[in-house]
Amino acid sequence: MNTSNFNSYPNEVYELQSKLRKIAQINGNMSIIIADGIFGPDTEEAVREFQVIYGLPPTGTVDYDTWNKVMEEYGDAIYKISPGIAIFPFPSADYVTHLGEKSDIIYIIQILLSAVAVVYDDFENIVPSGTYDRETSDAVRRFQGLNRLPQTGMVDKRTWDSLAQNYNTFAGNESYTG
Repeated sequence: MNTSNFNSYPNEVYELQSKLRKIAQINGNMSIIIADGIFGPDTEEAVREFQVIYGLPPTGTVDYDTWNKVMEEYGDAIYKISPGIAIFPFPSADYVTHLGEKSDIIYIIQILLSAVAVVYDDFENIVPSGTYDRETSDAVRRFQGLNRLPQTGMVDKRTWDSLAQNYNTFAGNESYTG
C-alpha cells in the first residue's frame, strides 16, 4: 500500500491502525496509536517504529513487505490473546451418570468437583479415579444441594451446567482460592 495517497482510503488506514494497535498491545515495545482513519504523523511514526522492531527499512510508509509483516504479526497477536480451544466433553443432553461407570467424563466431573470444593465449606475434596463411586455420588449430591438442584447424586445436563459454571467462576480465582 502506497501511503502517498493513503488518506484517500480511510477504511484501509483504519484497518492498518487497528492492526498496529493490537500488535502494540502484545509487543509492549510499540506505541499504541488511535485508530482514526487518518494517516498522519502518529500513524507514520507507528509504521516506522513497527518497521524498526521487525527488521524492515524504517520508511514510515506501508509497502508490500511492511503490509505482509503487519498481517503476519497481527495474526500472531490475535492468536496470543485468544483463549484456548474449548472442549465439550458432556456426551449429550440426555446423558446421566450412573454408579460404577468408568469413563473420561467421570474423571472430568471429579476434577471439576475437586476444583470447586475449595469455595464450599464442608465439601470434601475427592481424588479423581475415573469411576463413579459412592464418594463421587455423595459429593455430587452435596454440590446439588448447595446449588439448589434436585439432590439425585447423579450428573445430568443441569448439574453439569452448574458445575461448569461454578468452575468457570471460582477455579483459579484468587479472590476465592487465595
